[in-house]
Amino acid sequence: MELVEVISRAHFENPQTGAVSRKQRLRIGVDLAEYLKSLDLIDYANPTVTVAKTIAKTEVENLGGGVPSMFLPQAPVLPEATVNPLPRGRRGRQQK
Repeated sequence: MELVEVISRAHFENPQTGAVSRKQRLRIGVDLAEYLKSLDLIDYANPTVTVAKTIAKTEVENLGGGVPSMFLPQAPVLPEATVNPLPRGRRGRQQK
């Protein structure tokens, strides 16, 4: 039987483990750990790390649609906001 280390999240009592207080570390069986985890009473102390595998693709994907961006119409340019200088060094309002 494989044992896993868990940390309790709440106070509870179980016939296999007895009275357990919050934040107590336990080494229990995998089946009991899964049952207590489903009740949200424990967290795994050292969760297993899963490794994602990626498979190299041999085909070229067409990600750009059909028309290159150099052939699309250009967006209109917005006028830049200018600041009018005021006398005595005060800052002016922006014009739109």
